[in-house]
Amino acid sequence: LIDTLLQWVSSLPPAAVYGVLALLAAVENVVPPVPSDAAVGLGAFLSQRGVTTPILVFLVTWSSNLTGAALVYLAARRYGQRLFASGTGRRLLAPRSLAVIEREYLRFGVAGIFIGRFLPGIRAVVPPFAGLVRLGAVRTFVPMALASAIWYGGITLVGSLIGANWERIVGILEGVSRTMGILAGLLLVGGAVWYWISRRRRSRERLWHATRDALDPAAPSFLQGTEIAEGSAREAAALLVLELAYADPVLTLEDRELVAGHLRERWGLPAGQSLSEPAPEEERRTRFALYANRLRQRFGRAQRLELVERMWTVAFGDGAIGAQEDRLMAVAAELLGVAPADVAEARRRLQSRRTE
Repeated sequence: LIDTLLQWVSSLPPAAVYGVLALLAAVENVVPPVPSDAAVGLGAFLSQRGVTTPILVFLVTWSSNLTGAALVYLAARRYGQRLFASGTGRRLLAPRSLAVIEREYLRFGVAGIFIGRFLPGIRAVVPPFAGLVRLGAVRTFVPMALASAIWYGGITLVGSLIGANWERIVGILEGVSRTMGILAGLLLVGGAVWYWISRRRRSRERLWHATRDALDPAAPSFLQGTEIAEGSAREAAALLVLELAYADPVLTLEDRELVAGHLRERWGLPAGQSLSEPAPEEERRTRFALYANRLRQRFGRAQRLELVERMWTVAFGDGAIGAQEDRLMAVAAELLGVAPADVAEARRRLQSRRTE
């Protein structure tokens, strides 16, 4: 199968191969999941079959990646604040990711830009961050060019070495095919088990991550105090209410669907969350008690009460899902380690403001 695929790719015109490599390397700056690294490695591998040359693979991907980064930088410099004003923009450029880049930049200066281009999940945020803070072109592109050269140069070198030794690698693999088949089967089973466990753990920890993000909606300094940062904080609070609804076994399926529909319509929250049956109430109480202890250690009472008020405002301030308000605010108090009397007082205060 691998040889068939390689033969098919090898039959393509070199210009087509270089074109695909250039496109993927450039688009990676906009859509990080694009498998540009694997494509570059394959392009370098094909150099041993006469389809490409390592130096051209490197130059095409390196220059295309920098070109894509430059376009993103210029777009963020000109339209970044307007883009952030929308929920879609905040999901494309998460304030928390920008805060990570800003932290590295403040700690290391230009070297922080260089380091950021090697961090998975963060590297694509470097060009828009530089544009948003109006960092100079030289201070932006010199470290990015150097980082991209090291990154793509390394991938090209590894791909070329594998291509040069492919026949030897195939011979070794054929000699131990039975053993490798058994190992591959074991790895496949182990991978499936690991995936199932990690997915289950992520599902169980989703509420914790939503709570942490809502209590500490990290944003870069150039957004703090702005309506953009406030909008991000409100969306984080709305997402926490949504996760509470999913985690509460007392609510009916219809209740959860109603809450989810309202919050998604009002705050543009992404769809895709499964409305699977939550854990039993006793298990939920135990888990919430554990989370509450963690939160009391990390966040002050005033900060947790402020989140309670924000949650009420974003979810129940318009009165659209009032039937679920008592229950969700009660479990919010459990989760955040706040006394029910304090939550009741906050609700009365907010309701009186709404009627004024």
